[in-house]
Amino acid sequence: MASTRVSFGRIFVFFVAVACAPMPAKTGTSSSPASDTVDARRLFEENIDAIHKRDRARYLATYLHTNTLGRNGPAGLELGYESWSARRDSKDTTSSGVSERVFVRTAEGWRIAVTTAFGLRAGAPAQCK
Repeated sequence: MASTRVSFGRIFVFFVAVACAPMPAKTGTSSSPASDTVDARRLFEENIDAIHKRDRARYLATYLHTNTLGRNGPAGLELGYESWSARRDSKDTTSSGVSERVFVRTAEGWRIAVTTAFGLRAGAPAQCK
């Protein structure tokens, strides 16, 4: 029961931090749902291309560089860009699994505000390549 409380507490803190994060300043340009979709899709493709090409700088550029960047995986919820292991760790292995991204429009353009990653169970076939 205690682990359920800890997990719920961590989730609650995460959502409070994201909900209380300052909203980005308006850029003065208007956008439409169609242009937002195109721009968010462009960010998604940039993120995936950087992963495939193992280009850390391009990969990291697609994320918010703030203390409200949300990261979730098998180890649980974490917040912040500065403490993110992806900034410094090099892994020569490729894994398959499920990941999600939440995009936000900022003054600098679209960025990833929340990322999750969970590997497939042992022996499960890769879903895409």
